[in-house]
Amino acid sequence: MSRRFVFIASILALLAVLAPLTPGGDAGAALWISEVLADPASDWDGNGSVSATDDEWVEIHNDGAAAVDLEPYYLRDALGDGAQIRLWGEIGPGEYLLILGSDALARQAETGLGSGGLSLNNTGDTVELYLGDPLYAGAQLLDALIYGDHTAEDDRSLARMSPSLDDWALCDALNPYTGSLEPQGSGCEPSPGEANACATALPEADASWGRVKQGFR
Repeated sequence: MSRRFVFIASILALLAVLAPLTPGGDAGAALWISEVLADPASDWDGNGSVSATDDEWVEIHNDGAAAVDLEPYYLRDALGDGAQIRLWGEIGPGEYLLILGSDALARQAETGLGSGGLSLNNTGDTVELYLGDPLYAGAQLLDALIYGDHTAEDDRSLARMSPSLDDWALCDALNPYTGSLEPQGSGCEPSPGEANACATALPEADASWGRVKQGFR
C-alpha cells in the first residue's frame, strides 16, 4: 500500500469522525451564546416585578443558514449547582433567541430537570451550550462563556458584537462601569433578542477577561 493511499485514507477517516459533530445534524447550523445578563435590576420579563431569578437571561444566536430544532440542546450553568435547561422550539437562520429566567423555570418544571432557573452567579460564572444532555457521555460542548464579577453587576450584559468569537463588549449603558478591568465599559445598551450592535464597542476582546470555547461549527 502506497504512502499516498494511506494519507488519503487517514484524511477520509478523520472527516468521517468529524461529520456527525455538526450541531443537530443541520447543514449550515451554527449556534452560539451571543449575550448574557446575570444580575438583573429591571423587569426584563415584563411581569410587573423585578426578580433576581426570573429576569436574568441568556441569548442564543443561529449564525447558520438552516433552522435548528432546539430540543436536543441544553444550556448549563457550569458553577454553583450546575443548573441546566433543555431548550425548546426552533431558531431560524440569523435569529436571536432570548431565554429568560422565568422561561427556564417553566421549562424545568415541565421537564423535571432542576428548579433554580438559569442560576447565573453574580460574582462570575461559566455558561455552556451543549448538543445533548451534559450529564451523559457523548454530549458535545458547542460554546462556553466565562464572565467575571464586574460584568455581572446590575443590568450589565456581556455581548458578542460580531461573528468573531473573541469580540465581546460590556453593555453598561444602564449601569456605567468606570473601572480598569477588561472589558471596560462600552456605553452599549443590552439588546435581548436582537442583534448586538454598538458604535462604541471595543473592537477586540482580551483573553484575560474572556475565554470562549467553540466546537465544530
